[in-house]
This record gives sequence, C-alpha cells and structure tokens, in this order.
Amino acid sequence: MRCVAALTLLLLTAPHAAARSTVPSSAAPRSAEALVESPDVSLRRGQPPQAVPACRLPAGELPRRTRAVFVLDTSGSMRGTGDGQADIFERVKASVGAYVRGLDPDRVELVSFDSGVRHQRGFDRPAASSEWTAFLAGLKADGKNTYLYRSLHAALSRLGDQDAYLTTIFVLTDGIDNDPARIHSAHSALRAFAGRGALDRLHYVALGTRIPDDLRAALRASTYAAGHTYRAGQVPVLGRGNLAGGALNVTRLDQVDVPLPNGTPVSLGSAVPARLSLALPAVQDGRVRLRLRGSLAPGSAALLCAPLSPAPEDINLRPAALLLRLNTPESSGLTWLNPGADLNLRPGEDVVLRYRAGSGVSLGDLRVDTGHRSLHATLERRPDAREFGVRLRHTGQGAARVTPLLLGTGRTVPLPAIRLVAGPDPAGGPSENSAAPAGEAPATQPGRAAAQTSLEGQPRFPARFGILLLCAAALVGLSLLWRRRRAAPAPATRRLGGTFPVPGVEGLEYSEERTLALVTAQGDVMGVPAPLSGPFDVGQVSRVPHLSGLRAEQHRDGLQILRVPDDLEVSRGALLLQAGDVVRPGTLLGIAVAGTSRAPEADLGSLAGLGLPLTLRADDLTVHISGPYGDHVLVVRSGVVDLGSALHAPVLAGLKLTPSGTHLLLVEVPEGLHLRRPGESTPLRPGTYLPQTPTVLEHGFGASRAGPGPV
Repeated sequence: MRCVAALTLLLLTAPHAAARSTVPSSAAPRSAEALVESPDVSLRRGQPPQAVPACRLPAGELPRRTRAVFVLDTSGSMRGTGDGQADIFERVKASVGAYVRGLDPDRVELVSFDSGVRHQRGFDRPAASSEWTAFLAGLKADGKNTYLYRSLHAALSRLGDQDAYLTTIFVLTDGIDNDPARIHSAHSALRAFAGRGALDRLHYVALGTRIPDDLRAALRASTYAAGHTYRAGQVPVLGRGNLAGGALNVTRLDQVDVPLPNGTPVSLGSAVPARLSLALPAVQDGRVRLRLRGSLAPGSAALLCAPLSPAPEDINLRPAALLLRLNTPESSGLTWLNPGADLNLRPGEDVVLRYRAGSGVSLGDLRVDTGHRSLHATLERRPDAREFGVRLRHTGQGAARVTPLLLGTGRTVPLPAIRLVAGPDPAGGPSENSAAPAGEAPATQPGRAAAQTSLEGQPRFPARFGILLLCAAALVGLSLLWRRRRAAPAPATRRLGGTFPVPGVEGLEYSEERTLALVTAQGDVMGVPAPLSGPFDVGQVSRVPHLSGLRAEQHRDGLQILRVPDDLEVSRGALLLQAGDVVRPGTLLGIAVAGTSRAPEADLGSLAGLGLPLTLRADDLTVHISGPYGDHVLVVRSGVVDLGSALHAPVLAGLKLTPSGTHLLLVEVPEGLHLRRPGESTPLRPGTYLPQTPTVLEHGFGASRAGPGPV
C-alpha cells in the first residue's frame, strides 16, 4: 500500500515539476510588457488545486488604498557574480516595474538590501511618477552579503498606516541570510509587520536557491506569509497566478479582469449576496462576470476567492483573495466621483461625496436619511445638473458607524459607510445637538456656516500658557544676544535665519558635521534645517524658491542627490551632479540657474523649479497655475483631467479636475499635496469646487510620505 501511495503522489506532482524544469532561461521575458502577458509557469494543468474556504469579507472597515512593498536583494549575486547562478537583476526590476504599471498601487515602498538596508524609499502614485521610474532604473546590484532577516525586519517594522492600506509584500532574493550578528531570526523578521490586515500578504520569492529550514518553519507558522521557489535564471510574474493578491477596481460588472489562469474556479463574498453574485463560477478569457439584482452603493466592496495550484516547493500557499472595489454606473445609476474621500469624521468635521447620475436616473426628489442623530446631511445640487454632492457633518461627540441612504432616485441607494470618531467638540464646548447649561450661551450659534473655518479642529491653549511662552522666548533671545556680543563683537558673515533673494544663492556647503548651508556670492553662509533622515526638498527647507525641486537625502556615505530639476545646475568643481550622485562631507557645491530653462515660452512641465508658492484658481472652466517664474492656463472642457499629465508637470500628478456646470470640481487630490485657501489651515477635499480666488498648493508631511516632491 505504501508503494501505491508513493506512486500516486509521484504521478500527481510530476507534471508540475516538469513545468518548472523544462522552461529554459532563454524563454524569460525580454521586456516589462512581456512579463505582464506571460502566464505564471507555476500554474499548469494537472496539479491539484487547494480547497477553497468560505469566501467572506473581513469584519470591520476595509482599507481604501493599496500598497506594494518590494524587499529587493541588491547583492552582486543577483548579477551572476560571486556565488550567483544567473544575471537576473535587470529582469527582476522589469518585473517590479510591470507590476506597478499593471496594478497601479496607491503607494510603493522599495527596500534594497545587501549588508543591511541600502535604500528605503516610498512613492505615492508610482505608476505616474517619474521619480519612481528613475529610482528603480538607477538601482544596482553591486553589494556584498545578504543580511536578509535584519533587512526584512527593518522593512516591515517601519510600515505604518496598516488600517489605511491593503498591503502586498514581495521579498526577492537569490541568497540566504549570512548575517554573522544574528540580530533577528526568520520568525522575528516576519512578526515585525504588526497590526496587519486580514487581506495583507507577504510572498517570499527564492530565485534559484532553496528556502532554508528556519525560514520554512517561520513561513509555515505565519498567518500571512507564503514561500515560492524558482529555479536559476527564472523570473516570476509578480501579481499573477500564485503571486496574485491585492485589490481590483471594477468599472464593468460583465468584464472583471483577474490575474488568474483560465478555468480557475472562483467564489464571491459579498455583504449582500442576494444582490451580487457570479454569472459563471470560473475564469474565462482572463475575466469573471458578476450579476447584480437591484442596486449597490458606488464604492461597495466584494471579495473574489480562488484556489491555487501549489508547486512542490511552495510553502504555506493560501487561496487567492482579491478585494473588488465596485464603482459602476449599472450598480445604482450613480458614479462616485471622489472615492478617495476621507470617511472618518471627528466632531465638527464634514465630507462631501460627489456623484454623477446616469441618464435614466431621476433626481427630482433627492433626500438623504442618515439614520443617526449625530450625522447631518445637506444636498448640494444645481438645477438641471446631473452631478450633485452630499455633505455629511459629524455634529455629535460619540463614535458610531453609519450607512446613510440616498432616497428619491427611484430606488434606495446606500451611501458609503461613515465612521464617526469620538472626541470633544472642536470649539471646546458642547456639541451642536446638546443643550447648554442654564444661564450660558450655546456653544454653536444657529447661523454658523456648515464648512470648517480655519480655527475649527485646532486646540486652544489657555492665555497663561501664551504669556509663559512669550516670557521664555524673550529670555532665550536676551541670552543669545548677550553671548553673541561677548563672543564676536565683529560683524558675522554666517546667518542663522531669513531668506536670501533668489539670485543671491550660488553655493551649497555640506560640512564635515553633515550639516547643510547656503552660500551667497558675498560669502554669507546660512544654515539650512535639513532633516537627518528621509528625503527632503532643499528649496522648501531653505525657503529659497529657485532651489525648489532639488531633492536630497542623508546617506551612509554622505548626502545623496535624489533629483536635480531641469532649470538648475549643481556642480562639484567642473562636474555637473545628477540624481544618484553622493556628496562627501566637507564639499562645497556650486548652484546656477540654467539659462535655457528660463525662456519665456517654456511650458510648465519643463519648469520643475517653478518655485513656491504655487497657486491655482478657477475662472469658469479655465484653471490658472501661477508661480514666481511664470503662469500657465488650461481649459478643462470635458471628462476627468489629470493636471500632471495634461501639463507634463510631475508636481501636479494625480491632481484631477472635472467640469461641473460652469465650475471645476476637485475629483482627486493625491496624498502629500494640499490645496488651501489663503489664511485657512483646513485643506480643500476632493468633491469641492476649485475656488476663483488663488489657492495655495503645498506639500504635506505625513508619516507615510517619503518627503516633499518637486515644485
């Protein structure tokens, strides 16, 4: 009986082993496009698929954005040198680039490592980012050693915003951990990704090497990680087949493209299974078809589950689980124009949900039932317009999860769930729907505007704290003045603050102490508050407009130049510096404005150093973009327009507008960019109109952002 069982197992696994072993290295894709179209070689017929568990949406709030994390081995073996078996590094980079272009994640984190972490960079909207493309192209596999567990722990432990992102992680290496310090084990490295979501996945991809036993045990014990082995010279297609996962944006129910082989059985998990179901229970022509009875709210979610066919070397392989974001006109007759809107409302905050109705939807009797006394709804609609907005405001203090209903369209349409966050009233008093104590004026006056003012949501400090702070600042100033007079009675040439005129800065001094300073033609030196970690924009931290777009980052060997705008020349002696160059401590750099980039007819895209402040304003359907060195005008006639693509301006990538009547509607504002009215601290949200007054465009500095982009 044992012989019969062994023979049966051999017959079942033989086709798969042959599929992996018979693909020659010359058959590897030659371009990123070929990588997208090639089937995963680990999925061939004749392999028993996994059993599919019940397909259910995870409990709680689902992540609204997607993130891909690449932990990439940059040791020399990836180029076939040393103990490397094949030169695969460029093809691995092509596979990474194809994944980003094909799946278009909202954010990418790339960690390269050899003797520890070499680079760790984050990019928002990488598919449209020239910075991401240049950074990926500039990576080189010239390191030594493979400190795998230490580097993986560092990469995973720094991932934040777990609740906001659906995260897929790829670890790509052709080696095994050889860190002599043994700071971290395989188990501790995988456990470093704390607080992960139910749909987050890690794929450990061994390229031409065997997964060691300690890592095998850690993968089997993990609740989110799987291991895959590819033979020497073979490069996987990331995001397809056994490496599939993440989220898909569904715009047509009858044509949902999925990264699974034809014939794969699928099942659907939905919050309303009676309304949404599969038309066919298998993948055909690379797609699945959904069937809808009734209506769904735009932006509703479903989960598509599928069994996978494990290869002999696959470890802890789970069924594929793809989150489907449904935003189709046929679901409710409405298209949600700003699906990236923040649906978490603190007391006093509001959000506007913008919709466009199809031709068959009646809007004659629109109304909203919030279903909760702390959530107030206001409809914003112009007569005869097919677009409208629903303004939702948190007027209470408690926490709740509310699903408002839109009525009056001929059917009841559930709007996206709103999460009311508990907290005190921003004004420091009782909420709008609570009674004031006897003898006191109510905290909220009936005539107060619904939108936030510049002071709403800001903490208030007692007056005595302000007096104490003023006294302390005066004492510090007197102390510094007294010390300066004693130490240096002669005029000093080093300035500690202020802003130089634009033509004044002609050099950058990077000292032995790794500090940065600006140098003028007169020899004056002004220190720059450059951060010690993370990328930064020299123009922003120094408040010098013509240096905007020059980006750098502290590197282990010095100051690494990340980007030099087209309109600047940065030189070290007679050598012009480019992105990727490292400046050693104790170096004086020359700064000059490139004359050819200041031509009067240069378009905005060529002026990466357009300067701060950059302002936008609307004039009917015309948007005016202005900076210290020039202006640009664009007419938005129809559809959704990405200003970054239309103007070839990287700083505006992802900032989208669409005409709404005679106004311009903000459809999307990318993370890391803020639009603010002058004098107000609250940024404009997607779903609001671009004002006719100049609106300041600036960069935000969040924990999930690698740093400011070029302006």
